[in-house]
Amino acid sequence: MEISKSAVWVFDLDDTLYSEKDYQRSGYLHIAHHLKNLYQQDILDIIDKADAQDKDVLHEICSALSLPDSVKQSLLWMYRLHIPDIELAPDVRHTLDMIKSCCSAMAVITDGRSVSQRNKLFSLGLERLDSLISEEWGESKPGDIRFKEIERRYPDKCQYIYVGDNVKKDFITPKKMNWLTIGIVDSGVNIHSQDLSNFSDEYLPHFWLNSISELQDYIC
Repeated sequence: MEISKSAVWVFDLDDTLYSEKDYQRSGYLHIAHHLKNLYQQDILDIIDKADAQDKDVLHEICSALSLPDSVKQSLLWMYRLHIPDIELAPDVRHTLDMIKSCCSAMAVITDGRSVSQRNKLFSLGLERLDSLISEEWGESKPGDIRFKEIERRYPDKCQYIYVGDNVKKDFITPKKMNWLTIGIVDSGVNIHSQDLSNFSDEYLPHFWLNSISELQDYIC
């Protein structure tokens, strides 16, 4: 794998630069803390049990507090709008710093709600990155609008790179556009499965790496 120093690096966010499970945990803790203040009941064990059993966590919270299921919508927005307690792993931070110092540009293409995704970027210290979020563009991956926008913003570059994890949507479009695509292997806790059995080659990245830090072997 050859990487040009003039390459434009574009990253997915969730389960690529950090573990989305950490965001999920942060959201549940935020809800638990807030509801303890409101209802004087500690529901953390209820959350943990429901999550471990893959149940509807918000429904279980409402049931435990004898609240109507309609309250789920309020809890969901508490989850979506909270400032998450998440951070980049040191090796990820170091790798991104290396890329910033060596290469042409760096950006994020991520799917999700504008405020939720920007809260994540803020907590990760990435709020100044050029970030193209699906809600703001009216299109989710594998749509090509944001990938074309990257090429418009950074014209005449000899190489564009997309790093992601979700084979359902992350790689098919940049591959069609002749970008180099790199997949980060699921550590075992990803939200979306990386079962490759039902995907043709066009959905798969050019290369798989076990971690973001392995990119250091190919830059500078």
